[in-house]
Amino acid sequence: MNNAGRASRSLEEIMSPKEIQEVFIPKLREITSSFFDIAKYFIEHSKSCSKEFFVTFTKESDKIEGFLDDHGAGNNKTFFYFRELIASIRWFTQAIFQNLHIISRYESYYLNLAPEKEKEFLHTLENNLNFLIETLIIFSREIILEGENLDILPKYDINQSSFVNFEIPYRKMLPSDLEQQDTGDRDRVINFLLKFLDLGQDLEMFSNDRDLKTKITEESLENFRSGYHRLQSMYDTYIGNTDIAKGLPALISLRGHISVNLHLFEMARSLIHFYERHTERLTRLSEYKLGLRDIRFNDIKKCVELFILPFVVFFANAGKNLAEQIFQSLGTDPDEYILETVSFVISPYRIEDFHLRPVMPVTQIAAKYSANIDLYFNRKRYDLKSPLEMGMAIPDIRERLTTESARLIVRGPRKATREILEFFTQCCGAIPEQQLIKK
Repeated sequence: MNNAGRASRSLEEIMSPKEIQEVFIPKLREITSSFFDIAKYFIEHSKSCSKEFFVTFTKESDKIEGFLDDHGAGNNKTFFYFRELIASIRWFTQAIFQNLHIISRYESYYLNLAPEKEKEFLHTLENNLNFLIETLIIFSREIILEGENLDILPKYDINQSSFVNFEIPYRKMLPSDLEQQDTGDRDRVINFLLKFLDLGQDLEMFSNDRDLKTKITEESLENFRSGYHRLQSMYDTYIGNTDIAKGLPALISLRGHISVNLHLFEMARSLIHFYERHTERLTRLSEYKLGLRDIRFNDIKKCVELFILPFVVFFANAGKNLAEQIFQSLGTDPDEYILETVSFVISPYRIEDFHLRPVMPVTQIAAKYSANIDLYFNRKRYDLKSPLEMGMAIPDIRERLTTESARLIVRGPRKATREILEFFTQCCGAIPEQQLIKK
């Protein structure tokens, strides 16, 4: 077939005003019909909506957002605001689902919190849920008004809901009665614990960063979320149904600590995504969209800073204590595996003691331990077991010592960090940072 004379056609074309009125708006009206029923129902029954309800709310929002993005609504004056509201609703329904999920599954996590800590955690969850619901109500009211403005739905009194039946997704699972043939690999459990402890140390260093507020981004939170997701998957696939797990209540409780942190990070990621992508735009729009003025935008990031992060650090540390119990139950010295981070300072007057020959033996100390041991200086990480990397670190540290004190951080098993700190103390007068703070 000869196509030489056939004219090429662009894959994208701009809709004419007639196409917008006769094709796009009718399609949008059709695809949003269930969504508006759900939004109206939520406004009336917000306090009684289940987590399964918010799964439906999220799916409907996601479907509409995809339709709008496929047609370039984010760059169109008429439909830009509607698209922003849809996206905002999607992220808040996800956050509410995670909050409700933690509350509904709390007993199954076997967290064994002290009564006062349990009361604090559940009370904070409830307060946070109320804040999220209040914000979502505002967005839901706004999108109904915008839907009327765009002639997507007829005007009506939001107190007169026309909500009809919609199916709430609820999974029914077959009984989990397949016997696990594997009695449990002790080394596999130890490897799992090491990965858990390593992630916990990353989280501790992150939370102690002096620039923490600027570090709280969707990317950084996603790293932790995916880390806890991998740990939960690893436990469920290789450990959960083994004889070792069934005989160690602390291991079952550790799985609960991983799960609660996973869902807290899911919530944090949704809120920070919204904060990063939509807050600035919606704040500008609030100049003439009066309903948005009731949204406490600053409290969204505070929710992550003051509620979620302190609790994920708490659960990571509580899990660290559980890991120590598990190591003891497995007949292993916890100090060879339980990770800790120590920071110390070397004064400029000890610069002559800090050079290759006296410092390099630290690599031999580190090599005795199976776990990773890292040195951090000036936001760079060096492998303490590697003579090559230490050969690069030492000149950098010496350069700092020519003008001021050098702050070093060592992360590794407790037994190793204590031996390494003692080495640096004897070798070049290292002073633990905690002692300097007390002075």
